[in-house]
Amino acid sequence: MKLWTRTAMMTLIALAVGSRPALAALWFNDDRKALPCRPTIACTADIVPPGSFELETGYLFRKLHRPIMQHSVPFLAKLTLAEWVQLQVGGNGPTFANGPEPARFVDDIVAGFKFHLADQDRYVPSFSWSVELSSPLAAAAGYIRTYDLLATLYFTKDFSWLHADFNVGFNLWRLEGPVLPQPWVALALSVELPAQFTVMAENYFFVDASPVASKDGGLLLAVAFAARPWLVLDVGGDIGYFASQRSVSAFVGMTILPVDFWESASERRTVPRQRPVTAASSCEARGPLSTRR
Repeated sequence: MKLWTRTAMMTLIALAVGSRPALAALWFNDDRKALPCRPTIACTADIVPPGSFELETGYLFRKLHRPIMQHSVPFLAKLTLAEWVQLQVGGNGPTFANGPEPARFVDDIVAGFKFHLADQDRYVPSFSWSVELSSPLAAAAGYIRTYDLLATLYFTKDFSWLHADFNVGFNLWRLEGPVLPQPWVALALSVELPAQFTVMAENYFFVDASPVASKDGGLLLAVAFAARPWLVLDVGGDIGYFASQRSVSAFVGMTILPVDFWESASERRTVPRQRPVTAASSCEARGPLSTRR
């Protein structure tokens, strides 16, 4: 399984990147707009332009069944290889939990691809799907080591002032057997406010797949602030519907698009590539901000 997955991944990267133009990278470019997946469970169906690298990270606190408190540093790195495919690598990161049996471990690494099939129009939502393999790291107390397959469908639509992201997923935990299936669903609604703020609310539900993944669901509320087009900060909380599993969560984090490694053919037809503004070129004209969501 490991050899097949590695071969398929390298082949897809080579096909997507092999024909790209070799251009200098642009750093912290206001013409590039970040498209955060965090802090909601549901993620947008859209992806940033080819060559763009995004990083999401933050701090997550979860109050689990009494008296366990869990702390983690989740992350998601995304590199768009072509207009139709994005490489993603992420995980829950370093995780610490107190209680009768304290746990300290680095959670699984999740790697895979997100395939963007259609942009939204007047009546049809934007649509993508992804497939990822979750691989365990070093053994540690409180850490269940399993290989897992995660598949997700993404739908995104703007209804006037209301933005909606709807995801349906199907996780296959413990591929080494016996396999534990876990379907899940999430709907996130958001509204842009003045001064670059956005408020969001989400409902989600995961079917029970114990002992690897417990039943979960909740109401998530959050606020995001776009400090720059390429930098979005977020903070919020999540009230669990099943207090016996998890009563409440709180989080703070960011999404940053620090660099655009290369320019796609469609971008060359619309927005000319520009050098970053420096002290010697601060009077040069800047292109219009990207309107891609």
